[in-house]
Amino acid sequence: MRTLAEFVRRNTTPLLWLGSAIAVAMLGAHQLDAHKAVTSRYTYNEHIFPILRDKCGRCHVDGGAAPMSLLSYKDKGGAVAWAESMREMLVSEAMPPWYVDPTGPAVRNSRSLSPRELDILVTWAAGGTPQGDLNVKLPPVTAQNQWSLGTPDLVLPMPQAHTVPASTMEETFDFAVPTGLTEARWIKAADLLPGTGSMVRRAVIAVEKGPVLAVWEPGDETAAAPGGTAFRLPAGAKLSVRIHYKKSWQDEQQEKSDKSSIGLYFTEEPLSGKEIAAFAIDGPKSESQSTEALTFSGTLATGGRVLALRPSLNQAYTTFEVQGVAASGRRVPLLKLRGARPEWPRRYWLADAVELPAGTKIEVTATPADRDSGPLLAAPANSPLQVALDIVPQ
Repeated sequence: MRTLAEFVRRNTTPLLWLGSAIAVAMLGAHQLDAHKAVTSRYTYNEHIFPILRDKCGRCHVDGGAAPMSLLSYKDKGGAVAWAESMREMLVSEAMPPWYVDPTGPAVRNSRSLSPRELDILVTWAAGGTPQGDLNVKLPPVTAQNQWSLGTPDLVLPMPQAHTVPASTMEETFDFAVPTGLTEARWIKAADLLPGTGSMVRRAVIAVEKGPVLAVWEPGDETAAAPGGTAFRLPAGAKLSVRIHYKKSWQDEQQEKSDKSSIGLYFTEEPLSGKEIAAFAIDGPKSESQSTEALTFSGTLATGGRVLALRPSLNQAYTTFEVQGVAASGRRVPLLKLRGARPEWPRRYWLADAVELPAGTKIEVTATPADRDSGPLLAAPANSPLQVALDIVPQ
């Protein structure tokens, strides 16, 4: 007999695939409640709720990006209805969508679960899903649609709302936003405030014909550039914005509109006077998904300080590693991912910037995931294989 995860991943679109099986999950939960032996020493009220609230609650909350809330025990299905699916997703490392290998360089704003948190969740899900003390009243949690870094210095709404037709489940929308600035400004961070949070799945905010200011994902905390570094926004510049929309199962066959806003945070000109620049390395182009390990590289013409990396994936990869290779042959690890999937692109800010001299080869090695290795394998349409370094030139 197939598990719920096997059925869903073969019959649904990738992102947040659990939502399309809500009826199956809830029915299964009610059928199993009376027959499941309680072996878990962990309970929802005391142990599970705090973890889900702190690590999953930005998306898995009523009104959030995920199609189901895990922040109640049984209300509207609740966590108990999704326990088996949650266990499968955790064990397969499909959720939470954080792919940084802990044996590689450290990055900022980790979304990973600790080994103890993972053990508690899996033990509870497999051990009868006890609720715990019924006298405990859990605090209500609501979707928080607010700016991560406080009120921006400049807020730029979409010129007009974008509507996804009833017949369309997901699409990508590109648009430009004039900044109206009469003088150049330095930017430490950019953020997106969704107009319709249940539909906005990811966004890229860039200066038109310039640097990428932000890669936005639901649930992620917006990170400011490290102190003393910034992006330059020329006078009269426009922003180029790409938003990917995906409806949840609840909104299928419904017309939905969104009017998100972009927020910019200003800072002083860096003492060096140098802006954060991008160095991009393109991977091999292919009409179909590869199953062979691959390596590609590029060479830095100018040395600099690497602050972050932005992989853009064309498919899922079991391993994905970026290293700097000096002329002497010395290797400097820059980023190490495992189980990385293309529908969760992000900018990985390094915990510690890395200085690389001119002539350093940036080498990328990757092992594609097996097609049957798990859910969420599909890439966004026309997704290229590329790694971009955000670097302050010497």
